[in-house]
Amino acid sequence: MDIRHYFEPVNFEQFLQQGRIKFKNTLGAQIAKTTHSFSPEKSGEIDIALFGVPADSRIENSNSTAPDRIRSELYGLAEPENQIKIADFGNLKTAGSSKGILKALRDLTEIFTELGIVTIVIGGSQDLTVGICEAFCDKPFFTLSAIDALLDEKIGKEPLTRNNYLTRVFQTSNLFQFNLIGYQSYLVAPEVLLKTALVNQHMRLGKLREDITCAEPVFRNSDVVSMDVTAVKYGDAPGNPEGFPNGLRAEEACQIARYAGAAGKVKVFGLFNAIPDATFHPVSDRLYAQIIWYFIDGVTYRTGEIPQNDNNHILYQVEVNNVDQPLVFIKHKPTNHWWMRLQLSGGKYLYFACSEEEYRQAAANEIPTLWLQLIQKTDKFLK
Repeated sequence: MDIRHYFEPVNFEQFLQQGRIKFKNTLGAQIAKTTHSFSPEKSGEIDIALFGVPADSRIENSNSTAPDRIRSELYGLAEPENQIKIADFGNLKTAGSSKGILKALRDLTEIFTELGIVTIVIGGSQDLTVGICEAFCDKPFFTLSAIDALLDEKIGKEPLTRNNYLTRVFQTSNLFQFNLIGYQSYLVAPEVLLKTALVNQHMRLGKLREDITCAEPVFRNSDVVSMDVTAVKYGDAPGNPEGFPNGLRAEEACQIARYAGAAGKVKVFGLFNAIPDATFHPVSDRLYAQIIWYFIDGVTYRTGEIPQNDNNHILYQVEVNNVDQPLVFIKHKPTNHWWMRLQLSGGKYLYFACSEEEYRQAAANEIPTLWLQLIQKTDKFLK
């Protein structure tokens, strides 16, 4: 099947006329070259598939200009230092219903994931995340990370929207871990977070600001990263009328996107809710393009690291009171990445990304919260 039938192709000439893309070393020139040479037989030769979904669940038959506005800024940016092949398939064709759009997203995510291609989705409203997550309904230990100021859960009986899509995602039986990154404490009540009842590494905005590197291991456990641009403070993204006075700074949003790109497990990155066409601001679109650029740059630095006991890794076994077996941590020396190793009853090992902080807690004879969550959820998950 030719996946190009799903899309309205990009008119690269439209962007060429805007100026900077005509220069040889721009990202847009590289994307145009890869896209023009694409054929179904060469699907395995591309590293990243990019496409837009100009749909807003609040407006029937909406056709947002956001994906093309962001493209116009993205294409003019420089190529990443390391070589990477990106094909831009265009914008998803309008479906007859929101269900049709979600089904198409599910199918495309499945296709690209099976081919080992990383997918970038430019939305569109954030409820599109539901279709992406449905592609992983049969995948064990599926993990979603949302970069958002709010927890988008349903209150009472409501139709699916960008403000409650997580309720639908949480109904996915195989969702193993959910992480909310950059939430603001005065917008999300603690008891609401506790109701997620999953393995989680939620990170409020203040914690990220203290040490943004704490987000890195969270993404190494993630399959899908869904970013709501409202997580960025209004002053740095003035085109978003729903923005808040506090939030991620522009450079923090870009750094987080780079962590997500470098995480070898992440298969899909979605940038959502950049859709109020009437209030768009060029500075906002430039930032959204730069966020995507940093994700792409991160992908070029993927190491394919697999935690194991070899010369590149150090294995630590830590005795902790009231735990029958030692807690096992593995450090990857070239990257300083840390992992937890859990052993299943059949002798098989599972590896989960963690930070050095979890190791230090265990060394201080404390049971790390993440380890306890993983043990409890894994036992329940495999029964």
